[in-house]
Amino acid sequence: MGIVAYAWVDLRYNPGLTQETAFTLTPDVTRFADLWDWGGRLLHHGAFGLLALNALALGGILALALRGVLTTLRRLRNPYEEQRVSIVPASVPTSVPPPAP
Repeated sequence: MGIVAYAWVDLRYNPGLTQETAFTLTPDVTRFADLWDWGGRLLHHGAFGLLALNALALGGILALALRGVLTTLRRLRNPYEEQRVSIVPASVPTSVPPPAP
């Protein structure tokens, strides 16, 4: 939802985006700075599906990054954890034998 709101605000406060007529997905390194306005461009050209998929992808990337940061902070805070204790005695096999031919 935040990405769609960003796209709407981007389109609203950058009126030059409404005057663009060409829309291409061809990569152009010289226009790298124009990536800040990607949401407004997609909204202006009616690419709602692409905007929604971008929102899902960015949300997933941000969630993974946040989870990694939180895990790293948790490990830094508690560096020594107790060793795990097995609840299965050593005499009991823990794997399933292969099926008979």
